[in-house]
Amino acid sequence: MRLSVWLDGIDQPIGRLESFDSGAISFSYHEDYLNGAAIPISLSLPPQSIPFSDAQARAFFSNLLPENDQARRLIEREGLSRDDVVGILYHLGADCSGAISCLPEGAAPVKMPGDLAADYEALSDDDIAAIMTSLRDFQRLPNETADPSPLAGVQGKIALTVLPDGRWALPKPDRKVPSTHILKVPERADQGDVRHEWAACSLMHGLGMWASVPQMVERAGVQGLLINRFDRIVSGNTVIRLHQEDFAQALGLPPRLKYERNGQTGRTFDAAAVAGLIDRLRIPAQAKRTFLLATIINLALGNNDNHAKNHALLYMGSAVPQIAPLYDVLPVRLNDRYTDRLAFNIGRAERFEDITHDDIKAFFATFGLDGGRYRRFIDIDIKPRFQRLDEFAMQIQAQGMKSFDDLIGNNLMRLNDLMGLDLQLRERDLFVAQGGGWIAS
Repeated sequence: MRLSVWLDGIDQPIGRLESFDSGAISFSYHEDYLNGAAIPISLSLPPQSIPFSDAQARAFFSNLLPENDQARRLIEREGLSRDDVVGILYHLGADCSGAISCLPEGAAPVKMPGDLAADYEALSDDDIAAIMTSLRDFQRLPNETADPSPLAGVQGKIALTVLPDGRWALPKPDRKVPSTHILKVPERADQGDVRHEWAACSLMHGLGMWASVPQMVERAGVQGLLINRFDRIVSGNTVIRLHQEDFAQALGLPPRLKYERNGQTGRTFDAAAVAGLIDRLRIPAQAKRTFLLATIINLALGNNDNHAKNHALLYMGSAVPQIAPLYDVLPVRLNDRYTDRLAFNIGRAERFEDITHDDIKAFFATFGLDGGRYRRFIDIDIKPRFQRLDEFAMQIQAQGMKSFDDLIGNNLMRLNDLMGLDLQLRERDLFVAQGGGWIAS
């Protein structure tokens, strides 16, 4: 089976994805594309004339597969294996969530810029309520609702568009135009995550980080988050896709290796791999600072789930990407159903409670910050942010999220001691680690 790979904005296929009787797959760029100003579809798939191996191609394209009910139904209906990446993309490749599409050879391109005045149909309040209720209760869309851009992830999500008058909309039938937002609705047991994620992203933004701050929404008693897509440009009534990839794709890691604890020799999402990746980005020093700050602030917020698919790179019309805004910042340690293990180790520590001063120093040294450079970064970049975080967190306590404020306070206290920050922190109630997460004592 052969599929043509398209990149939105390019008027011809940029490459070919194919599968073989052995079960292996490969990807190769077309020579015509390589002879122009070729933008790689991934840092793990740089422009070259020879085909990429099964492991290389599979790692990138398997990350395009949605993890939703639509994909499960397709696999069952067609009798496909989950490992049949090309077979699944034969059916769903027109709807990949980003600027990439995978179509049968000879098929015309389907993705195009969107016209907000002509290409979308507004959803009624009843439509929105039905979608949010189904996502909360079943983590899937109502049967009659087609997701225009199937999204990866374990939470119930749908890609949609916000029109200039504020109404929510989906593309008209057979229009493969971009969405502008993602609606995320946690399941019934995790509805509290809506406020916690909104608060965590707001705190990140308030600390000067480039973070996507969602809007809290509610319909028919169901709460969700409306998230502005960072891989879109809206100019007047025109919506354009930007190419992006997550860290798993950029590092050549399949989705199952998005945590360091699941890594294999030579294929691991760890500090060394990220440091090497950042050195290949536009303005590496700035990207390094952003990643390190995000990592330490995530520790303070109790977000242990910042895995490889929760970090992304953005291609702004250049072959060299930049680090994308932070997203999916959720204090998972407030939910005892999550593991307390870190997405990637800090030094040798696999859990927050196990981190030592030497682990912190080793982690920063991996990114080239040791000695005086480490101390300056701590004093100039981290210390004032932690002091502001302690103050900002008073607002979430006033908004009824005392548990989150207590979690932040306990984490700041520990990081204050580990880094020798000498911060003056507010007193909070104690949290005690139990099971997979934190509970109030």
